[in-house]
Amino acid sequence: MFCDYYNPLNGTYCKRLRVMCPEHFKDPKVSDTDVCGCPLVRDVFEPTGDFCRAPKKSCLKHYQWEKLRRAEIDMERVRQWLRLDELVDQERSIRLAMASRAGVLGLMLHSTYNHEVMERITKANENGKVKDSS
Repeated sequence: MFCDYYNPLNGTYCKRLRVMCPEHFKDPKVSDTDVCGCPLVRDVFEPTGDFCRAPKKSCLKHYQWEKLRRAEIDMERVRQWLRLDELVDQERSIRLAMASRAGVLGLMLHSTYNHEVMERITKANENGKVKDSS
């Protein structure tokens, strides 16, 4: 999907979409019998179901439409890969949080305070002190 051509002078890789890289990816030659084949649309976005039947060499209205369409598809795939990567990171962090949530260490490090039991204890202490003082 990506060009990945290594340039030894700069020590870098070409990271353009392979379809859109004019330096390292050459388009095949167009023969005289090739037909354009671009899907025709009505009102910009509504497909008609018909295709352009003009010879590819003479159709200037849809110049290199295949290349642009492949680039759109590749960019959508890249977006989906990035979104998938984000979701995998999110899932990993949620799983880590879930695993650390129910651990014994968490229970031992954090104390809880039961108000009902402590109320009874303080009342019992107060009642015992009142009886001792009388």
